[in-house]
Amino acid sequence: MLHRVVFAAALALASAPALAGDVIIDFLDVGQGDGVLIRGAGKAVLIDAGIRDAAVYKQLRTLGVDQLDLLIATHPHADHIGGMTDVVQNIPVKMYMDSGQPHTTETYKRLAAAVTEKGIHRMRATAGMNLKLGDEAVLHVLSPGASYIKNTRSDLNSNSVVVWLEHGEIDALFTGDAEAPTESALLRAGVEEMDLLKVAHHGSDHSSTHGFLSRVSPEIAVISCGEGNRYGHPDVETLDRLAGLGALVFRTDLSGQIRAISNGTELDVLEGDITMFAAAPITQIATDVPLMTAAPVTPAPAPAEPVTPVQTPVEAPTTTPADDTEADEAPSWLSGVRPSAPVEEPSGRGKKKKGKKGKKRGEP
Repeated sequence: MLHRVVFAAALALASAPALAGDVIIDFLDVGQGDGVLIRGAGKAVLIDAGIRDAAVYKQLRTLGVDQLDLLIATHPHADHIGGMTDVVQNIPVKMYMDSGQPHTTETYKRLAAAVTEKGIHRMRATAGMNLKLGDEAVLHVLSPGASYIKNTRSDLNSNSVVVWLEHGEIDALFTGDAEAPTESALLRAGVEEMDLLKVAHHGSDHSSTHGFLSRVSPEIAVISCGEGNRYGHPDVETLDRLAGLGALVFRTDLSGQIRAISNGTELDVLEGDITMFAAAPITQIATDVPLMTAAPVTPAPAPAEPVTPVQTPVEAPTTTPADDTEADEAPSWLSGVRPSAPVEEPSGRGKKKKGKKGKKRGEP
């Protein structure tokens, strides 16, 4: 797979409208946290919303998002859901998905109350769910499984919602704060090579094991972390492993917002301030395309391990680690839904993947 990287100065490309068949992935600049916006087929999916001070709902408005078809909270830590209540209260959300694991913090309780108050359909992510965005792309849920991973360093992290975006020949993996036990389960479930990887847990040493990175073998790796963060993210060993695989690494602490554009066979990567992307309209396709339709899910046998193997669609008490704690404080189209329990509260060329990718569009 060939791709190009474009600096913020390349406004001509940044402001050009994406095509109707493209999928746009924006890694938002949220400081020490996560926030990923995926758009395609006229639909919008947000994975995490950073800390509250990142004001993700304002970033979404700047990018022209006036509605979210799906909001995913990978796990209930404040650096991932801190800004989510404001998103729910300021932008219409059709569906909300999380890992199903509650938390004791006020941040989590406020979010749960807001989702309930707005009457948003809520579902528990389970491996094997396939969410189809129009006819162009599929989001596959890989984790958590039907049963949770337990007795880990952080059960909340280890049971993060992990999703694989499949768009033609382009594959991207979004890992939340998945840790080594999650990666081991994904390996047992047969996780495949990915073109783009959202590196887990801000590049910490609790994730990105050698075995997992070798299997996934990303050509592009994106790390979401805050400049000068007190945790030392990303860890030097994580960076060394990625470099050893030949991956091009992009970091929000160094680049600001990062955008990846897929047309199903090729991938462009741009980086810069959010204002650079605000003028980049995304061409909408016909409005009669279903909101989101489920690709068929083939029942899988009960897993010996926590993660259920994902099938390819026929159609195209929880511990909280110190570094993640807060300072204070089904719809019919989707099979296998488990409703959550009521809540009480720049420029270069990458390696070409062998025999898989076509020629890069507009290759300079």
